[in-house]
Amino acid sequence: MMLDSISEKIITLLLVEDDDVDLEKILRLLRKTSLKLTIIESMSAAQTLALINSHQFDCAILDYQLKDALGSDLIAKIKSHKNAPTPIIMVSGNSDERIIADVMRDGVFDYLPKRSLDVEQLIKTLQASLDWAESERLLREDRARFNQLAEGLPQLAWTCLPDGRCDFLNRRWCSFTGINEKEQLDYGWLQQVHPDDHEKLMQTWMSSVNNGTEMYVIFRIRGQSGEYRWFDTRAIPQRNDKGDIIRWLGSNTDITDIELTRQALTNSEQLFHTAFDYAPLGMMMANIDGVIIQANPALRQLLGYSCESEHLLIPTLFELIHHDDVSNTQFQLEKLRNSKLAFAQYETRLLAKDNHCVPVLISLAFINKVAEESCYLLQIYDLSERKRYESQLIKLAHYDPLTGLGNRTKLQEEIEFFIQKSRRNPAPFAVLFGDLDHFKQINDGLGHEAGDQLLKTVARRLQKTLRNEDSICRLGGDEFVVLLHDVTKFEAVVTVAEKLIKKITKPIRLGDNKVHVGMSFGIALYPTDGDDAKSLLRNADSALYEAKAQGRGCCQLYRKELTDYVHNRLRLDTDLRKAISDNEFELYYQPIINLQTNKIASAEALLRWHHPTRGMVPPDEFIPYAQETGLIIPIGEWVIKRACAQAAEWHAEGFPLAVAVNVSVRQFEQNNLFELFSKALDETHLPTEKLVVEITEQMFLENTEYNLKQISELKSIGIRISLDDFGVGYSSLSYIVRFAPHYLKIDRSFVSRIGEAKEHDEMVNAIIGLSKIIPMKIVGEGIEDENQRDFLSSRGCDLGQGYLFSRPMPQEKFIAFLRSNNH
Repeated sequence: MMLDSISEKIITLLLVEDDDVDLEKILRLLRKTSLKLTIIESMSAAQTLALINSHQFDCAILDYQLKDALGSDLIAKIKSHKNAPTPIIMVSGNSDERIIADVMRDGVFDYLPKRSLDVEQLIKTLQASLDWAESERLLREDRARFNQLAEGLPQLAWTCLPDGRCDFLNRRWCSFTGINEKEQLDYGWLQQVHPDDHEKLMQTWMSSVNNGTEMYVIFRIRGQSGEYRWFDTRAIPQRNDKGDIIRWLGSNTDITDIELTRQALTNSEQLFHTAFDYAPLGMMMANIDGVIIQANPALRQLLGYSCESEHLLIPTLFELIHHDDVSNTQFQLEKLRNSKLAFAQYETRLLAKDNHCVPVLISLAFINKVAEESCYLLQIYDLSERKRYESQLIKLAHYDPLTGLGNRTKLQEEIEFFIQKSRRNPAPFAVLFGDLDHFKQINDGLGHEAGDQLLKTVARRLQKTLRNEDSICRLGGDEFVVLLHDVTKFEAVVTVAEKLIKKITKPIRLGDNKVHVGMSFGIALYPTDGDDAKSLLRNADSALYEAKAQGRGCCQLYRKELTDYVHNRLRLDTDLRKAISDNEFELYYQPIINLQTNKIASAEALLRWHHPTRGMVPPDEFIPYAQETGLIIPIGEWVIKRACAQAAEWHAEGFPLAVAVNVSVRQFEQNNLFELFSKALDETHLPTEKLVVEITEQMFLENTEYNLKQISELKSIGIRISLDDFGVGYSSLSYIVRFAPHYLKIDRSFVSRIGEAKEHDEMVNAIIGLSKIIPMKIVGEGIEDENQRDFLSSRGCDLGQGYLFSRPMPQEKFIAFLRSNNH
C-alpha cells in the first residue's frame, strides 16, 4: 500500500496520551499529514479499555507512561479487539533499550521517541504499519484457504517455515498419530518417526531446506495404535514475488502396502509371482531391450484395460512412455544397470489405452537372470491425485481466488515473459495500472459481499474487452493491471484504456441496487518507461495517481517528472557533478585529543559542500547518493589529495599531526586505491605514518578477502587503519583480529549514554578493554561533557573527539586553533 493509496481511505486512529502538551503536539503533527483520519482520543488506561469495547480501530498511537497504568498493559487488549490485525505505535520519552525490547516483543509495531517526533517520521511509520496490517490480513486469508484445502485431503498434509520448522499439521495427521497438533509442531513430529529412518530423513529434509529444492523421501511414522506405517513424502517450496521461500508445503501418502510388497519381493523370491499378481500397485517386467514380459492386473486397470485377461496393446516399455520422457527413462535404466544401486525412483508419464497421460512414480530394480534372462522390475504408483493437489496449490499461489485472474506473482511472471520475448524479437508492450473510483464507498455502504460481486463483474468486463493474447491480473483490493501485447502506437494504448473505462462505467446491478462505478488507468510502456517489472509497475502507478489528480475516470501516460523523488535525485545528480567540476567542496577538521596529556594528537578530515544557492548542504543528504551512484569515487580522490596536502601545511607550520580520512566500501572496490594513496603521499611529501584511513564495520560483510588484501597493502607502506563507529554493526573479535586496526573508535551512541545505566557503562568498559587483547588505541567519539571525558580517561581510553574539545573547522581556523593551543 503506497502513501497516496492510504490518503484515499478514512483511517480510524486511537490516540492514547495523558499529557496535554504531548497530546496537542501529536494532534498537530497528524493534522499536517494528507491522511484522512478519524481520531479517537483517550487520556487514561480506563478510558481506553472502554473505547476498545465500543469501537474498532485501524491502528493506535499509545503513550508508554500513563497516569493510571503503563501503555504496555494495553497492548494485548488493542491487538485482540477485532479479528483484523491492529498495528500499535508506541511513543515515549523513555529511551531505555530494555523497555523498547520488551514492548516490541509484546507486539508493538514501532517505538518512536517523543523528543524527535516529526511529520515525516510519523507518516512513514503510519504508512508502514498500515501496509503491515494489510499484508498480515492477506496472509491470514491465504493461510485460511490453504488450511481448508489441506483439511479436505486424504493425505497427511503439513507446512513448514523457511528454516524447516513445522507450523501446521492437518487433522488427518493428528488423527493418525493420536497426538494433538501443538505437541507435534516445530520438530515435535520427529518423535513419531521410526528411529531407523530418523537420520536419513533429517539429512534429506535439511538438504532441501538449505538448497531450496523439492524433497522426496520415504519413511515410517508411528500411528495411534503403535504400528509404524510407510509414507511417501513430498515437500515443495512456496516462494514470494522476490523468489524467497515463505513456506514449505508437504503431504504424506500411505504406501505401506506398496513398501511391504517391495520388501516381500526383496526378501523372498519364492513369493514373487503371488506378490506380482496381487500387488495393489502397478507392476511390470521388461527385458534389457525394453520389451514388456509381464504386466500385473493393477497396471492394466491403471491404464484403462478393464478386463483382467486383456493384454497391453503396447509391446515395449518405451512405447508406453510419453515421447517427451523416453530419453529420461533410457537414462534411468542404463544408470541402474551400470551401478550398484538396489533400485532407482523417478517420475514420468504413461500413455493409457485412450491415449491420455497418467503421471506415475516408477520404482525400478534390475534383476539378474530371471528364467535365464536379466530384466527390469518396475513398480508403478499413480500420482494423479497428488498432481491434482499440487495443481491446486500452484493455482492458489498464482491466481486470485475471488476473480480467477492472475495475482501479483502471476503478473511478475507475465511481465518477465513479455520482456524476454521482446528481447528476442522487438515487441513493445504496455502496462495499464488501474483501480476503481470510489470503490470504498460502495464496499462500505452495501457490504463486502456486494463489493466482492462488483470486483468479479469488473474482472469479467475487462476480460471480455481485451484480446486473447493480452493479460489481466488483480493485485488486491480494487487494483487491476492489464498487459497489452505488441503495442506499436501510443494512440492505440490510450484507445484501449478509454474503451475499458467506458465498459466499466456501464451500470452494474448488485442485488436490489444498481451502481455506477468509474475506473482510472496509468500507463507505462516497455522499454521507454522501464526495462523490468518493478520499474514498469512503479511508473504506471505514478501515472495512475496523476490520472486521479486530473479528475478520475481517465487515463494518463507516465511522465518522469510526475514524482518529486525522481526530480530531486536528478537535480542532486546534476548539482553533485557540477560541484566536482567547480570545486565546491571543502574539508573541515575536527581535532582528536590525547586524554592523558590533553594535547592534540591528530585530526579527522570531514567533507563539506558549499552549494552556490542552497548554502552548506549536510553530508547525510549527498554522501549516501554519491555512494550509490559511484560519484564518491572522484569525490574520494579529491578528499585524499586535499587532506594530504593540507596536513603537509600543518607540518610546515610545525604541527606534525596525523590526518584521518574516511574511505567507503565503494572506494575499496577500486583497483587503484593503493596507487591513489601512494601518489598523494609522494606529491605532498607527507610521511605515511601521518595518514590514517578510517573504515566502517560494513567492510567485514562485503568482499572480506579482497578488502583485507587492500588494507594489508596500505599498512605495508606505513598507513594507519582506524575502525570507525564500532559497536553499531556486525563486528566480531575474529574480524578485528584479521584486520588488525591501529585505532578503534567507540561509536558516539555509546559515549552519549555514559552514566545512564550500569550495563551500558560496562559495555563501554569492555570495548576499551579490547586494547589489552589487540594492540591498538581506543578513540571515544562524540564527547560533549567532562563526565564523559573523565569516564573514558579513567578507564584507559587513549584518545577523544567531540564538541567538548572543538567542532569541525576549515583549514585556516584549524591552523589558528593549533597555534592557540601551543601544540
